[in-house]
Amino acid sequence: MFVHCITLLFLLSLGIFSCSTSKPLLVPGATSVAAQALQLLTPAPPKPDRGIITGLKLIKKLNVPAGPKSLRVLPDGKRVMTCNLYGRQVTFIDAQTYEILKRVPVGGEPVECTFTQGGKYAWVSLYGSERVGVTSIVVVIDTNSYQIVARIPAGRVPKVVADSPDGKWVYAANWLSESITVMDAEKFVKVKDVFVGRVPRGICFAPDGKLAYVCIMGGASLAVIDVENGHQKVRDIPTGPNPRHVCVSQDGTTLYVALNASGTLIKIDRATETITGRAKTGTQARSTSLSVDDRYAFVCNYEDNNLGVVDLEQMKQIFTAKTDIHPIGVTTMPDGQHVWVSNYRPSTVYVFKIEYAGGRGS
Repeated sequence: MFVHCITLLFLLSLGIFSCSTSKPLLVPGATSVAAQALQLLTPAPPKPDRGIITGLKLIKKLNVPAGPKSLRVLPDGKRVMTCNLYGRQVTFIDAQTYEILKRVPVGGEPVECTFTQGGKYAWVSLYGSERVGVTSIVVVIDTNSYQIVARIPAGRVPKVVADSPDGKWVYAANWLSESITVMDAEKFVKVKDVFVGRVPRGICFAPDGKLAYVCIMGGASLAVIDVENGHQKVRDIPTGPNPRHVCVSQDGTTLYVALNASGTLIKIDRATETITGRAKTGTQARSTSLSVDDRYAFVCNYEDNNLGVVDLEQMKQIFTAKTDIHPIGVTTMPDGQHVWVSNYRPSTVYVFKIEYAGGRGS
């Protein structure tokens, strides 16, 4: 009874219960006063914390078609897709058995991928041709039937593709067109091209979807795109030369950018758009993936033939794990237990078990 009284007083203080009408004033989404009280009194769930990473243990090595330029786990965590540039196909791999479930020829050289509608569709950029005037495309694959359902024109040599959090848009960075292509993710059509700067590559969206960030690899900045107001470039954020890959923290406060030429991972505060930390990685820092708790970054050190693990609080690479020649793609599994890496030579995928202090995370 005492607890009920305290709860009622709390609700009165917030105006959820009106003394003048003696009727509950519920906010949207609550089904009752009790539900409303529970919603207000229950603290936000804590960010997942797997603990301190102490090592990476190689547990599987897979052979895949030639030139696995990138790889990415599907949203449900059950399959991993590789983009095999020289094999001119993508492969879907069972995340538990490591069996190749399907090889899908795409009619070109696949570079990168992203997923929409919870993984129902895979969007794949095709390298195309570097000749002036030749337009490349992005293909859309139904991940259930493994059929190509759309081919959308992009600029010259599209590379990274990224989907907006609300599922409305997919962006493609056009390596030689100095632009991004904006695509309608529901209608499978091109909307527009947006000039961003010389040699764009990495892309990420803010968690609220209002802004997107594009690595200007031929320069020294991130291009900031206003998604809500016509997909317009609004400014640049200085990064240092040769930014290749960009990730955003789950809470949206921080950007992490891999600078290829200097082998550096930088931390950028999104509110002030200033660099707040630097970590020296290996030679040619390329694709990067954050751990599930945002405490670490896994960085492909291309010329060193290893995967670096960077502590994002200390901004320090704490150790590396040996890979095959030229690690180029990396994806962290949703359960926080494994990280997958694709290697150019001899066209392999490594599966690492993430080891935590005291056995945590298992």
